[in-house]
Amino acid sequence: MQISKLSMSLCLYSIFLLVGCSKDKNMEDYRQDQLQQSLARISSVSGTYSGPVISKIDGSNLGNIILKFKASTDIQSNSGSVTNNQNAIVSGSIKLKSLSTTEVSFDNGYYNDVTGDFQVIIPIAQESGVIAKLSLIGQISRDQWIGSIEVKGQPQNGADLNLLRNAPPSNTSAIEVSGTRLEQIRRLNYDFVGFYKVDNSTSPFKLSFTNRDVLPEQSLFKLFSPVRQVSVNCDFTGFELDFTNAILDDNSGILVAHDPIDRLGHPARANLTCKKFEEGADFGWDCEIQTVKTLLRLHLIAKK
Repeated sequence: MQISKLSMSLCLYSIFLLVGCSKDKNMEDYRQDQLQQSLARISSVSGTYSGPVISKIDGSNLGNIILKFKASTDIQSNSGSVTNNQNAIVSGSIKLKSLSTTEVSFDNGYYNDVTGDFQVIIPIAQESGVIAKLSLIGQISRDQWIGSIEVKGQPQNGADLNLLRNAPPSNTSAIEVSGTRLEQIRRLNYDFVGFYKVDNSTSPFKLSFTNRDVLPEQSLFKLFSPVRQVSVNCDFTGFELDFTNAILDDNSGILVAHDPIDRLGHPARANLTCKKFEEGADFGWDCEIQTVKTLLRLHLIAKK
């Protein structure tokens, strides 16, 4: 009798084990099936989409963009089961042909096949350590991608996109792109010259901007954000100061900076404040440079 009870208990235990394993296996199969379906839905719209970048500021053509993406998987860590934590994601790249050619990659895209919603967030590291976000948001319908690209929090400075799948390449060259935003950026390529006066002595002065777009995504940020960090060189014809932490606001036309370094890398105490101006065909900056000992006022015109 005792042997019979023991045998029955072992049989029941074996059945429970089999049922438990079956449940686990079925759940894993279900999740894997769902993952494959999600990947298939993304793959059905994957490919290359391209078209013009139309500024929201004035409707001008900022260049041409090529969006490439495909289905991929994201495996989360800190889990006992890799399969349970696989998610279908969109990975790819954005290539922008504007004043120059810039390309960035992403692997955190999202696509909803029911609504057609598509979204990518690209983090952009600033010199100050602040992380800005560039958003690519749109909808896919058949062979068309319609949406926008913008710096998060600054939609008014972004651009509208109407991209076609497998469209022929655009012939738009850098010299053909134009508009308010690109004109603001182009103007930083000039040298701005004038004179400063100290103790009844007048000397030439030159202000110039240096490129700080170390990463490709910083070039994209510059195009869609009028407020950013720049580097400014002040040449006093005898010595120079570099303001590496200047803040430029193209919308308000204000440039401010402080605590420059000289050519030997020594820190100096000075503040720079400039206001943009236009006088007929001329444009430039009205600046003040405040040092410990003196205040310099400068009227600087672009050297064309």
